[in-house]
Amino acid sequence: MDSIAIAFLRNRGDVLFVRYPSGDADGPWTGIEAPVDDGQRPLEAVQAVLTGSLGVDVDAIELAYAGESIETPADDDDGEPRTVYPFMFDTATRSIGPVERAAATEWCSPTELLDRPTVPGLWTAYRAVGPTPESIAADEEHGSAELSIRALSALRDVAATATAFDTVTETARQLVAARPSMAVVSNRIHRVLAEADRTPAAVHDRAIAAIDAAADADARAAQAAAERIDGTVLTLSRSGTVLETLVRSGAGAIVAESRPACEGVQAAEQLARSGLDVTLTTDAAAAVHVHDGSVSAVLVGADTVLPTGDVVNKVGTLAVLLAAEAADVPRYVVAAQDKIAPEAEFYPVEGAVSDIYDGEESIAVSNPTFDRTPATHVTGVITESGLLSDEDIQMIAAQHRANRSWQQG
Repeated sequence: MDSIAIAFLRNRGDVLFVRYPSGDADGPWTGIEAPVDDGQRPLEAVQAVLTGSLGVDVDAIELAYAGESIETPADDDDGEPRTVYPFMFDTATRSIGPVERAAATEWCSPTELLDRPTVPGLWTAYRAVGPTPESIAADEEHGSAELSIRALSALRDVAATATAFDTVTETARQLVAARPSMAVVSNRIHRVLAEADRTPAAVHDRAIAAIDAAADADARAAQAAAERIDGTVLTLSRSGTVLETLVRSGAGAIVAESRPACEGVQAAEQLARSGLDVTLTTDAAAAVHVHDGSVSAVLVGADTVLPTGDVVNKVGTLAVLLAAEAADVPRYVVAAQDKIAPEAEFYPVEGAVSDIYDGEESIAVSNPTFDRTPATHVTGVITESGLLSDEDIQMIAAQHRANRSWQQG
């Protein structure tokens, strides 16, 4: 039985699909395929194709999920069944080289493949590595903006094949419950259900539009913030909107490593690959850089902005903003408006005890994932609409509250 690895390359909710020649005609649609030889690891096989013949920089892709192998039927009466190893990769760009042997390529919503000729089992392979409430709840590496797009994608995928509206609403509730501390996830899911007719097809179409709108909002927020910063900026954690802001501005960056997950290290690497002057530092040393005059501003993202203007973000944010306030350094938060919460409720989250201590002594461990910074310590919240006033934040929160009314229908 033949074995192949299939890579689904994802950007902004869309996936790159390929048609390889089959005889004198184009074959069915599939992902990036790589034969798996005896004794070869499937991941190595598909990475070799992505970085070799496809020409994708290994630093430009990120393995998001590796699925269990799937047995698929033969392509035709004369073919053989195949063992398929599915993988999902994320990429920040669609500027990739030509796909070797491909007759056609297209970035599109994976659900479009339901109405096109595909290799056997392609939808099953995609769903094995596509976003789910469970994978979104377990993700500790990505920011809330990225997770909201994955949540919308999960809702889209379920709506594409659902025959009952209740199936869609149950998935929506699971997605909202997956990340209760991230208002942007629930806000975007609630808006889709509030604006769509009560049919799976309507939710599917509205979710696709919401994915595009979400990505555009983050880009506009980054541009608005980029116009307010220069010099060297201190940040922490790994906010996609912050990273885009810094790249757009060309500012230098000092990045706190953001323990215990150290996602700040990945952020620093990404900024360095974009050509910025980057310094990586420890969380404890961030205040030193603020007070020695090294930075012109502090710029952070937000998992949530409360209606009061308080900011919920990766733990360490409060300490950095307090230090910057004491040094009279501007302190900006950049985020899409959908990160403004309907209610002023803070959901503390504790990380794993083993991230801090795995010894044998009887020691109590505190490992908070988020902290809450009062609005009085923030110079301003910048969104796709620019710098918001307190009244702006309250009005947006009220609209988000109104969007939850679908649950009463």
